[in-house]
Amino acid sequence: MASIESSTPRPAIRRVEHARQIEARKIARRSFLRVSAFAGLTLGVGSMLAGFLGFFNLRKPTGFGGVVTVAKARMPAPGDEPVRISEGKFWLSNLVGAQGDVLGVGGTGGLMALYWKCPHLGCTVPWNPSFQGSQVNFPGITGWFRCPCHGSTYSRAGIRVFGPSPRPLDTMLLTVNGDGSLNVNTGRITPGAADNPLRAVAYNA
Repeated sequence: MASIESSTPRPAIRRVEHARQIEARKIARRSFLRVSAFAGLTLGVGSMLAGFLGFFNLRKPTGFGGVVTVAKARMPAPGDEPVRISEGKFWLSNLVGAQGDVLGVGGTGGLMALYWKCPHLGCTVPWNPSFQGSQVNFPGITGWFRCPCHGSTYSRAGIRVFGPSPRPLDTMLLTVNGDGSLNVNTGRITPGAADNPLRAVAYNA
């Protein structure tokens, strides 16, 4: 007895096989689209969740953007040169009396965390201990923050006295701990202004 395949014309068999291949490709395409759509949805939901956590600060970032703790041993002595705190992207300045209050707004000294980003175009502003104030109409004062990009110059309290910067250096919120260390919230940045010296926090540890 002849088999069914032998009784079926070869062209018909090829058409059936071709139809099966087309259907298989359609199924594979649909599976790919389903997987792609699911992956896209997962990524979208993940991005929204990350944004939600970031908004409510649930990720508790460390370093810049979060709270940076500065040990007592790293604290500059009153009147000493500012200390660079690299992990927080700020300068820690310990002012004595009206030090840095070149506009005479009534500063009484204390600690300041100055964001090292120049408000002009964002260059990192270094401390220049040998820069003479006479070059910016403040003779007798040695040591200034001076932007290497366009020359904006700032006092120890971040007050702008020269250059294209639109304002003084920005400040960060800081609190003094019982053990003499500091918590600097690098996510709480206040635009610099003439009252910068009044933002200094008393430090007696």
